[in-house]
Amino acid sequence: MRQRPSRRLCGIDPADGIRPENDLERRIVADPRWRAGAAWGLPRPGHPEGQVACHVRDVLANLERLRLAPDARRRLRVAALVHDAFKAEVDPRRPSTRDDHHGAIARRFLEGYTDDAGLLDLVELHDEAYNSWLVGRRRGDWERAEARARRLIGRLGPRLPLYLAFYRADNATGDKRPDPLEWFVALCSRV
Repeated sequence: MRQRPSRRLCGIDPADGIRPENDLERRIVADPRWRAGAAWGLPRPGHPEGQVACHVRDVLANLERLRLAPDARRRLRVAALVHDAFKAEVDPRRPSTRDDHHGAIARRFLEGYTDDAGLLDLVELHDEAYNSWLVGRRRGDWERAEARARRLIGRLGPRLPLYLAFYRADNATGDKRPDPLEWFVALCSRV
């Protein structure tokens, strides 16, 4: 069941502790829509930190630990800023669809700031490896789960390492379990 959006703040300004490094990041963090989404959130499974901005700070810190090449670091910082910032805009009354997924909403938001197709895909698809794993976990249909994950791998193509770096940084936050990441990494090594 999807969580109902709440406007309740968890006690901080969404931009506190997030230090934009360039004009693109400054414009995103100043955007009222981003600020509203970053302020949203209550503690929940996978996100005990509650507020999206707290999760963003954690992902940014994890990206620093990965010691990425400058271009990858720059792109993944933008992904970190926006990837979960539009959960508040998901309509819980509607059936769950790709168009109403927070990743798709984040992509549409980011399209107003960049035409970097690889970055836009990463933001839109950031939960797809996890969602593929869930098919196996919840339904026991690991064949279908692998097929879904292989479609993701095919779509990402040469951008797969960038996606994996982001997945590692995102998955190492809160109380997220390592199983989905380990499963996806193992699948990638067999492709």
